[in-house]
Amino acid sequence: MPKTNKRLMRLIKQHGLTTAQVAELCRVSHGTVRKWRQTEGTVSANTMPEGLLELLEIKLGETKWHV
Repeated sequence: MPKTNKRLMRLIKQHGLTTAQVAELCRVSHGTVRKWRQTEGTVSANTMPEGLLELLEIKLGETKWHV
């Protein structure tokens, strides 16, 4: 599983997030989040973009925003 997707799964578990909540926070579709959650090697699996993961971490208070 790509590094960003592992971090996503950790955030989902730690904060008890649903796919719908992650989609809303990242402003993407539920289907996109489902693809990020799939294991590597699955035909429809995608890697979560680093920038969106950083945005999610900021929104969840996991990291501070800096320029």
